[in-house]
Amino acid sequence: MIRLVENKKLKGEIPGITSKSYAHRAIFCAGLAKGNSILEIDNLSKDIEASLNSMEALGVKLERDGNKFLISPPEEFNKRARIDVGESGTTLRFILPILGALGIEAEVIRRGSLVGRTNSVYFDLLPKHGVSIREDKEKIFISGKLKNYNFELPGNISSQFISGLMLASGGVGEVCEIKLTTERESKPYIDMTIEVMEKFGVKLEESNNAYSCSGSFIGQDYLVEKDWSNAIFFLASGVEVKGLDKDSIQGDREAIKYFNELGLENISNNSYKFIKKNESKVKIIIDAKNIPDTIPILSVLCGIYGNEIEVVNIERLKLKESDRIKSTVEMLERLGIRVSLKEESFSFNGIGEFNSCEIDSYNDHRIAMTAAIAAGFAKGPIKILDSECVEKSYKDFYKDLESLGGENHVL
Repeated sequence: MIRLVENKKLKGEIPGITSKSYAHRAIFCAGLAKGNSILEIDNLSKDIEASLNSMEALGVKLERDGNKFLISPPEEFNKRARIDVGESGTTLRFILPILGALGIEAEVIRRGSLVGRTNSVYFDLLPKHGVSIREDKEKIFISGKLKNYNFELPGNISSQFISGLMLASGGVGEVCEIKLTTERESKPYIDMTIEVMEKFGVKLEESNNAYSCSGSFIGQDYLVEKDWSNAIFFLASGVEVKGLDKDSIQGDREAIKYFNELGLENISNNSYKFIKKNESKVKIIIDAKNIPDTIPILSVLCGIYGNEIEVVNIERLKLKESDRIKSTVEMLERLGIRVSLKEESFSFNGIGEFNSCEIDSYNDHRIAMTAAIAAGFAKGPIKILDSECVEKSYKDFYKDLESLGGENHVL
C-alpha cells in the first residue's frame, strides 16, 4: 500500500497510547497467573494482538469490555498448541521458553520479516535444559519440559531472550538464576520486565550482572502505562502529548535529552510539548544502544534542527523489523541529507528542510511513521511504500495524524 502524506504542519494535542512493551509483559504475567486479571489497553496493535492470541492458544480465556481485558488462566493449560505470532518478535521470544516451562508441544508460526530474525540464543540454550526446538522455514517446533532454571548466556543479545526466561520461571513458580557473561544491552527493557513481574507478585533480585527470580504470578488489575516510543513521533512534530509518565523507566524516554540538545524545550507543565527556543549544540552524539526504536525519528529531527550529528553503537539496528541502518540512511538521503556511514556509526549535518520524495519503509513501522512526520518538514508531499506496516505498533497512527492536520491518503 502506498500512502501520500501532505507537507502540512501538525498542531494540537493527543493522548498517549498504551505502551506496547508494557502490554506484552502484562499479558504474559496475567495469562500465567493464579487468579484472574483485568488489563487496561487502549492500543490494540497487531503485536499486542499476537500476545493475546498466543495466550488464548494455550487455553487462557479472554473477555473484552472496551479497553478492559479480563484474562482468566485455565486450571490446566493445553498440552498441544498452534500459535501464530505474526511479526511480533517480542511475542515469539517470550512464548518459546514459556512453552518449555509448561511442557507444551507446539508449532509456532512466524510471518514477514520475523522469519529472518535470529533466535539462535534459544536454539543453543533450551536443548541444554531439556527442551527440543527446531525450525523449518516460517515454523518453529518445540516440545519437552524445561529443567534446571540456572541459565548462563551473553548480555549483549536482545533483552527479549532474558525477559522470556524470567517470565517462564514466574509462570511455573520456579526459582530461576540468570547469569550474564557480558555487558547487558537494552537494560531498560529488562528493568521493565522486572517492574511488571514484581507487580504480579514475583520477586526479582539483581547483583553482579546476574538475576534471580522466585515466586509465582498472582492476578492483578493493571493499568498499562502510556508509550514513550510512539509518543516521540508526535513530540518531534511539535504536538502536545498527554498522559506520559515523567518517571517512566521506558528506555525511549532517553530520546528527550536529545530534544534538549537540539534546542527544543518542553513548554507544558502537565504534559509534553516541545518548541524550538535555543540554539542546537554544535555537535550531538546520539547513542543508539538503549533507544534503537527512536533512531529514525531522532535522525529526522536532527536533520531539521541539528548541526553536526553522529549516531553511534548502531550494530543492533540491523536486527530490527528492517535493517534499520540501511532503511534509516536511505530515508535520510532521499530527504536530501548526505550521510557518512561507517561500521559502527553514521553521521550527517542538518539541512533545515526536506525534499519531497518517495520513501520505502521496508515494512518497518518505525520508518513509515518517521517518514509521515518528516512530511511536515518537507517542501512537498512524501510517498510511503508499505505504509500499512504501522499497524504493528500503532493501528490508528494515520487517523491520529489526520486529526492533527496531517492530510494523508492511500494512492
